[in-house]
Amino acid sequence: MSLYYIRFGFDGTAFHGYQTQDNELNLRTAQQELEEKLSILFREKIVITGASRTDTGVHIVESFAHFKTEQPLPEHAVRRINFMLPSDIGVSRLGLAPEGFHSRFDAIQRHYIYHIHYDKDPFLHNRSLHFPYRHLDLDKMNEAAAYLKEQTDFATFCKRNSDNKTTRCRIDYIQWSQRTANRIQFEVHADRFLRGMIRGLVGTMIKVGNGKTSFEQFKEIVASHDNKNADFSVPGCGLYLTRVIYPEALEKALLA
Repeated sequence: MSLYYIRFGFDGTAFHGYQTQDNELNLRTAQQELEEKLSILFREKIVITGASRTDTGVHIVESFAHFKTEQPLPEHAVRRINFMLPSDIGVSRLGLAPEGFHSRFDAIQRHYIYHIHYDKDPFLHNRSLHFPYRHLDLDKMNEAAAYLKEQTDFATFCKRNSDNKTTRCRIDYIQWSQRTANRIQFEVHADRFLRGMIRGLVGTMIKVGNGKTSFEQFKEIVASHDNKNADFSVPGCGLYLTRVIYPEALEKALLA
């Protein structure tokens, strides 16, 4: 039995997230697309395990998954699977993985970016949150972000019915920045994220940036550990998983 890995990305607009849905609605997911085409490529049923889950509409620039099969790696595997995959998903690497590799549990950090634009732009439709109101105060939002970096329990920003055994996370980097006169972005790196966490952080900090929530009120929201106090309403279209980080030696093996 051989262990393989893939590195992939997709435009999340038409996907109901990464993970296959356990229901009868047959919702389209990235995992479903990848497993279907890998099964054709290897001529047996393939089930993959991904590094991260994503919600409907969320985009992935780079993520990894692993799977096992007794079949050898087909010649020109990347080119062949990309020929089979639809245009909104692609594989950049497919090969033998280091022994014992687990795409989810071996990851030590994940990077996400959330994009917001003020002026209507059809080229940013489904790529960024259109916020057609007065500009947000990034200084206030970065004050809130700095406070979040000091925290370890993010229960306030975890959606209900999540299967997390703990709500503790370690944020290594968190920052709001001005990209252009029309665009801002939120970037956060952490060892792990809870279900809905980033959208909860973004939605709640927007209220700080537009003056609806004071910094002191924001701290009370965080301390409440009650997700009814967070705002999860921002859409997935502005959110991108940009990178999954592994220990240096493992990363070199995967990207060799």
